[in-house]
Amino acid sequence: MSENMVRTQVYLPRSIYDRLQKRAVKHDLTLAVQIRAALEDYLERAEAEEDDGILHANDPIFKMIGMFDSGLSDLSVNHDYYLYGAPKREEISTVRDEPAKTYKTKAQGKRRKTK
Repeated sequence: MSENMVRTQVYLPRSIYDRLQKRAVKHDLTLAVQIRAALEDYLERAEAEEDDGILHANDPIFKMIGMFDSGLSDLSVNHDYYLYGAPKREEISTVRDEPAKTYKTKAQGKRRKTK
């Protein structure tokens, strides 16, 4: 307890108190440790919900960029094929200056524009 602690009093319903007591014995914990951990978890979740929802530069998800390589050159177009076994799409030759490529499913012959 190196942190500066503040003593407080909280009234708990009997059922929660009993459950905390049983868990304390089972896991060799004190009520105070369990309550502090629960409150810390609650505050982290509450603060995350209040976040602006925008990814920031220090978000751990950015560490994943470049970690994986499937070796497949058509994964962005045929991901349904690789994940679920859906019919594979094949590229249809398009006009050279056209920015979007056109694809069709081999099974259905449907055309679909993608960016």
